[in-house]
Formats: sequence, C-alpha cells, structure tokens
Amino acid sequence: MATMLPTPRRTGRHLLPPDLSTAERDALAGFWQVYDAHFDPLADGLDPAAAGHPELPGFIGAAGSVELAEIRELIRRAVVDEDWIPYLTEVDAAGARYAETGLDFGSWFATGRALRMRLTPLVVDTFRSNPERLAQALRGAAIYVDLMMVTIGNAYLAAKERIITAQQADIRELSTPVLELWDGLLLLPLIGSVDSERAATITEALLGAIPKHRARTIVIDITGVPAVDSAVANHLMRTAEAARLMGATAILAGISAVNAQTLAGIGIDFRGLRIAGSLADAIQQAATHGTVV
Repeated sequence: MATMLPTPRRTGRHLLPPDLSTAERDALAGFWQVYDAHFDPLADGLDPAAAGHPELPGFIGAAGSVELAEIRELIRRAVVDEDWIPYLTEVDAAGARYAETGLDFGSWFATGRALRMRLTPLVVDTFRSNPERLAQALRGAAIYVDLMMVTIGNAYLAAKERIITAQQADIRELSTPVLELWDGLLLLPLIGSVDSERAATITEALLGAIPKHRARTIVIDITGVPAVDSAVANHLMRTAEAARLMGATAILAGISAVNAQTLAGIGIDFRGLRIAGSLADAIQQAATHGTVV
C-alpha cells in the first residue's frame, strides 16, 4: 500500500515546516547526498525543460529571486538542518510569481517532473549496491519534489484566486457604471444579463451615487439587456422606489418590443416608474419635467 507523503502546513498566512518522521528525515538525507553531489549538472540539465518558459530560471530550487548558490544553501538547511521555513518561503513566493506572470500551471509542473526524472538514475547509480539505501533515497527524492510542488501549487492557486477575485470586482464595477450626464442627472446603462448578485451591485452603485452627485433624476437604460423577467422587473421597481425615497426620480428607458411583451404578460405594475422609449427620450423627459437644470 502506498504511503502518504508529508506536506507543508500553514497557520493562517504563516508557513510551518513539514511534520517529518525519523524515517522520512533519513530518506531525505540519502536524497541530499545525491542531490548535493550533482546539484550544478542537474540545474544545467533542467534548462531545456524550462527553455520555453523564461519565467522559470533556476527552477531547480523553485526560487527565481535568489542565486543558485543561495538556493542550494537553503535546500541544505532544510534537509540537513531541518530549517525548512526559509526555503519554503522562497518556494511559496515563486508559486505566487508564476500565477502573477500568467505562467501556465502545467509548465512548471512539467519542469518538476523533469527534476524527478533526472534525479532517479543518479540515485540508482549511487546506491545500486545497497538496495535498502536505494529505496530510502528514492523515497527521499519523492518527498522533496512533492514538498516543493505542493508548496508552489498552493501558492499558485491562492494567488490565482486573489487575481480572479480582483478581476471579478473590476468587472462588476465596469458592468454597472453610473455616469453623470450633467448636474442633477445620472445615467445607468445596463448591458447583458442581470442576475440577483448583479442586481444588488446595481442598487448599491446607484444609491451611492445619488447623494454623491446630488442627483435629482436617474435614467436606467436597459436597451442592452436581452431579457427582462419578473425578478429583474421587481428589482428595477425596488431600485426606483429607493431612489425616490432619496429624493431622485427614476426614468426607465430602452424597453424592447420583446421585453415589453414579457413585462405585459407577467403583470408588473410600472405605474410608479416613468418610462421612456429611448435614452434620448428619457433625457428629454427629464428636461421637460424640470427634474434637471
């Protein structure tokens, strides 16, 4: 039965050293005997694996921010002195860099696999006369590579999640722009589908803009909304009522023929909301009724 390999641990944002048994530390020591003896040739040999990815210099230590000699010392301290945090910190930072530079997940993973493939024959050649030491050193190599890859992978995925979350926030902001056409008049042009999450964002953005711009009229243009169902219609009505309570008049513009038929069929009462056929009509209506200056 396969045994589970140790993995790095965290407490919040802080890395913790792997919880290694005596047998695992001995296995790493056997691995390090080979790795240390062949460190420079291994680094050179990995260059072809990383050639197509300029973001991967010095992948042998997975720490592009330090020189190769420093990486070697960090690995030695981790394996020999059991001082893992400095090395894991560099590896963790490398994983975040790979995500931030847009490096594909599979590219650095393939390079890690290349390291394992180059290590294995060296370990076999070193300990071929001692099967017990050979098995131990091979396990040590597996432990080291897996620790490195898991640390990079966790940092990579965490950074990607942060990037995606920030991008989603930017997209939400761009998808609900509240524009000041002139003093007292705001325009909210909606494009694309409106779900419950976006609806809440729309309301928050619009109601926040009313006092900021001292708006007296808001035009909600739904020309770019392909489908308006009962949920969207009810949301628009609630938004208009909230705007009215804040002293602003809402005008709904750009209802298509298809959406008009849908709204008529579901029986939404729009009597409390001003309606305009187009954006130009809505602006004219606002001026005509004296809601803007």
